[in-house]
Amino acid sequence: MKKIMLLGILICVVIMFFSCADSKTFTDKKGKEFVAEPYGPANETAKKNDTVIYEISVGNVVCSVLFSETVIVPVWLVGWQIYEPVRLKDSFGR
Repeated sequence: MKKIMLLGILICVVIMFFSCADSKTFTDKKGKEFVAEPYGPANETAKKNDTVIYEISVGNVVCSVLFSETVIVPVWLVGWQIYEPVRLKDSFGR
């Protein structure tokens, strides 16, 4: 029984490090490259880039529902990595 519980904890830890929301590299109008990181409500001010459009990561939502009993996985995926960078905003702010 302890081995099964340890295996479950190990799987949860691995999933936390390999979430579905990924960072993306963009090139701005001046030709300078920058990396936009995923963010969530817990780290919104530190990670959100105002020149990038973000969308909710469906993979993180699915993983959060599947591992809702663990409590740790959904808190991490929703709190820190729910929004994924998609594209740069155009000149009209869309």
